[in-house]
Amino acid sequence: MISAISNALSGLMTASKQVEQSAHNIANSTTPTEGDQIDLSEEAINLKIAETGYKANLATIKTVNEMNDELLRLFDEEV
Repeated sequence: MISAISNALSGLMTASKQVEQSAHNIANSTTPTEGDQIDLSEEAINLKIAETGYKANLATIKTVNEMNDELLRLFDEEV
């Protein structure tokens, strides 16, 4: 179960980096740079993908927590 939490936290960090990169691109979209064109619709999609990643990884952590609670409850009943 610790592995699942570790993977979920890694996923949260990845989603956070995606949000950071998209926010940076959006904030600098009006600054002209050589050869780089920022597509705001693509950045909006990237933000939505990151949001979905956040939700999925948070759901994983919640499920692991519920499983831990259930295991502890079962062990308490046995003792």
